[in-house]
This record gives sequence, C-alpha cells and structure tokens, in this order.
Amino acid sequence: MNRKTLVTIGWLLVGVVVFLSLININSAMPDVKHGDKIGHFLAYFSLMTWFAWLYRKPWVRNLYAIGFIILGGVMEILQSMTAHRMGDIEDFHVNTIGVIIGFVFSAITSQLPLVKKIFKL
Repeated sequence: MNRKTLVTIGWLLVGVVVFLSLININSAMPDVKHGDKIGHFLAYFSLMTWFAWLYRKPWVRNLYAIGFIILGGVMEILQSMTAHRMGDIEDFHVNTIGVIIGFVFSAITSQLPLVKKIFKL
C-alpha cells in the first residue's frame, strides 16, 4: 500500500471519529457496561497508533499526540453544545489515555515486520 493511501486512510479515520462524536447515536448504542468509554479509548488509541506508525520523526509524533488530545477535548466541548450529546470530562480522560497508550504501543510495535512492511518504516 502506498504512503498516500495510508495517510488518506488515517484522515478518514479522524473524520469518522469526529462524525461519530457529534451524531445522535444513543439509541443505536448497545447496552454494554462502560461501552462508551471502551469506544473512546479504541478511537483515540487507533488514531494515535496509525499516525505514529506513519511518521518516524519524534517531533511529528509528539505533535500528533498533542493534536489528538486537543481533538478529544474539543469534541467533548462540541458535544456539550448539542441537544443530543453530553460532554464528559471522563470521556476526555479516556481519550487522552488512549492517545498515550497508542503512542507507547506504536513505539513498541513499530519494529514488527508486518508494521514495517505496511508502513514502510
């Protein structure tokens, strides 16, 4: 897969996270204990992991980490401005934990042959 495609997929993932953060999905959510927190974690973990695999330079990875933490905060603020969603500081915390663990996970796994092959590290 070429780099342009990988970057495009990454930005589509960002768009999906923003879209899902702002639409009314409460009736479609399964009743799983802490399901929303699991979703928040997986979303931000995935974004951070993907972009950290894409960019080798530490300062670029750091900027993405900061950007995704800010994105998580902005989404919570925007949710509090809608009639169908509620901003939640705990969601912001889980988003941030997802970014941090994704950052560490990507550093650990970036040397795996499959990751190196796909992301051309």
